[in-house]
Amino acid sequence: MLKRTGSKVVIDALADAGVTTVFGYPGGAIMPFYDALLDSPLEHILVRHEQSATHAADGYARASGRMGVCIATSGPGATNLVTGICTAAMDSTPLLCITGQVPTALIGTDAFQEADVPGLVTAISKHYYQVRDVDDLPEIIAEAIFLTTTGRPGPVVVDIPKDVQIATTTRRCEPIDHVDGYVARPVCDEAKVRLAHELLKSAEKPVCIVGGGCKLSGATEKFREWCDITQMPVITTLNGIGCADPEYKGWLGMPGMHGHRRSNRAITECDLIVAMGIRFDDRVTGKLAMFAPEARIIHIDIDECELSKLVKVDAALHSDMGAALEMWLPLFTSDPVPDFAEWRDEAMAIGTGLNPAPAPADGKVAPTTLLDEVMQLIGGDAIVTTDVGQHQMWAAQRVRASHPTKFVTSGGAGTMGFGLPSAMGAQFACKDQRVLAIAGDGGFQMTMSELATIRRCNLPLKILVMDNKFLGMVRQWQEMFFDNRYSGVDLSDNPDFAALARVFGLTAFTLNEADRMGETLAAWWNCDGPALLHAICHLEENVFPMVPAGAGLADMVESA
Repeated sequence: MLKRTGSKVVIDALADAGVTTVFGYPGGAIMPFYDALLDSPLEHILVRHEQSATHAADGYARASGRMGVCIATSGPGATNLVTGICTAAMDSTPLLCITGQVPTALIGTDAFQEADVPGLVTAISKHYYQVRDVDDLPEIIAEAIFLTTTGRPGPVVVDIPKDVQIATTTRRCEPIDHVDGYVARPVCDEAKVRLAHELLKSAEKPVCIVGGGCKLSGATEKFREWCDITQMPVITTLNGIGCADPEYKGWLGMPGMHGHRRSNRAITECDLIVAMGIRFDDRVTGKLAMFAPEARIIHIDIDECELSKLVKVDAALHSDMGAALEMWLPLFTSDPVPDFAEWRDEAMAIGTGLNPAPAPADGKVAPTTLLDEVMQLIGGDAIVTTDVGQHQMWAAQRVRASHPTKFVTSGGAGTMGFGLPSAMGAQFACKDQRVLAIAGDGGFQMTMSELATIRRCNLPLKILVMDNKFLGMVRQWQEMFFDNRYSGVDLSDNPDFAALARVFGLTAFTLNEADRMGETLAAWWNCDGPALLHAICHLEENVFPMVPAGAGLADMVESA
């Protein structure tokens, strides 16, 4: 029987699962695995920080729909993955994390670069393994791949001691299609679907809210067919952006804290909510007691724990969204629903609440005007990634993604530093597509060392750094709710980001006057290779609409 090292077992399993690209950073405890990588078909991308490996693999997965893979050594290598693991868990990204570990005989002895990886990731991963015997590794790696990519996807961590990577086994890694006690694809209950249909038939002002579950289930086309049939108003959450056709005449936009006026108004006035693949996050609902006060609720989700977790629902469908829609769509032919076009048009007529920003007196660039121009320039087919903060909300309010894989952002965790490395991952996954990374000056500086990776790999992505010299979202809250007492938000000593990009070998542009916007944007977007635009923006523009913390969606504030 052919013997293979533990490292070779893992690499072969990844290749057999269709993995072509992995992101990582080596070290002592993972060195045998890296040695085996040299003879493998896998493309390894050396990042400049382990956190970036997780974000790049995350962006790769979100843009492609395939599993992302990241690798790190033991101790600080593994701990540097934690933020990215949490980010992936909150947004249900299929992410496989492989960490090296000290030899099995040293585990628990506080050996050099030892960390209790299972203890660290228990609460933020879908599952974790620490392999103690190389003969167990083939089954474990097969199970890990299955778990991360099925059901509600999420990060799975496999911690492999150095001696297990070196040891050999004759056992094979066979793909699996089930794990005892784990329901990968729940069977949709036809009676629940019929109940949902009856609730929709009896509604006069229904609203659909769709989230990231639509993308994860591959249900975008079925969902758009459902929209065309029902013609009801549709709202997309932050991770659901792109699920509705941007040209659909009932697409209201985004809900919640920084949602569009018409979205929040429709939720407040509707008599039925059809929630698909969402988890009723607090940033979507506002104060729960005031959320959709007149509405009955249908909720479709593959994770049974989400059903009636926060919002009590009237029809709970524990199902993959695609399977539920496949069962539901034929009912519209045999049992038609009312025409909701009049209500749809009434909801749309409320408007977005995105008022044009006044021209700053200092002649600087208004951030929202800049993003209006950028979105018009790039169209709906470019992949847009964002960091976290004001620019994220402004971008989400304005992007017109043609598909949910075209908008990549950290939703549940709100992880600063996500934007640049996730754009790298998206570009590796979609080599022939245009990719734009939008970052604020705060988040950009958390992972800007990846400019070196971008240059070395000659990734043609474009980077927009919106520099308002503040941690803008925190500053906005301090202005509105803490009597303008700015604390810890001053970034007035920012570097010249264009000069910095040139040091890394990128083409770079600076935009500091509004009247040069069009020509500068065109030169930046249309140049060859990687390029950064440093936009020096007006300092204190705020994100509106805004629902204050603890308020209901009806209490939305639309201006300062």
